[in-house]
Amino acid sequence: MSTPRPETVQLVEQSEALTRYLEDLFAEKPAFLPVPVTAPTGEKAVPRVIDLPAASVVVELPTVEVVAPPSTVAATTVAVNTESVAQAVVNTAPAAIRPPPDWARAPFPCLLLKVQGLSLALPLVKLNRILPWSEPTLIPGYVGWLLGMLRDDSLGRAIKVVDTAGFIMPERPLPAGGAVPPRHIVLIGEGRWGLTCEDVSSVITLDPAKIRWRTSRTKRPWLAGTVVEHLCALLDAERLDEMLSTAAPGLPS
Repeated sequence: MSTPRPETVQLVEQSEALTRYLEDLFAEKPAFLPVPVTAPTGEKAVPRVIDLPAASVVVELPTVEVVAPPSTVAATTVAVNTESVAQAVVNTAPAAIRPPPDWARAPFPCLLLKVQGLSLALPLVKLNRILPWSEPTLIPGYVGWLLGMLRDDSLGRAIKVVDTAGFIMPERPLPAGGAVPPRHIVLIGEGRWGLTCEDVSSVITLDPAKIRWRTSRTKRPWLAGTVVEHLCALLDAERLDEMLSTAAPGLPS
């Protein structure tokens, strides 16, 4: 009997770890019945148009563009109690019930992201823009999931670049061979936060009736629901923005 090659064993272990994590997400009991797919009377469900600079470099994805990377900001020393910041991440998940958002009353488009092998769906209505990866300026003394800051003159503010997997999925095992290097920075929260990902694969349209919506967010508050059909997790960008802002106070804007 031949011995499996080491790289084959690594791929099998990585696949099994990802499968277990997905099964854990999909096994969570949904707290909401499927929402109706019709728009409110007198209204037409139309995704918000993303206004990007005309000089943007277009990625081969519908309605999504990649713009030139912003310049790095000068290194800034920020005095932060890392223990209190870490605790803030734990304390940002209120027990309040969150119904599905208004923009999910009809089928809506989402951008699929790959974050350490896991597919995440980001509603296009919550997408600000996509930047190619550029090394941010490190902020000394800050927590590990904040990779640093980039200056975006078009927005007139600094972008806080987040290790997406490190912040929202710290319990998920890394792929075999270590973390996959980021290739893109996806901006949410009016461009305040940049989420790292290794791939932006496609734009899909999700049917609200086929989403397992979550409302009680005591665990994984960033997770709006799961989509078994596409084997992906639906991001709640507004909740994630709130979590990041609470967990990282005092940063320059």
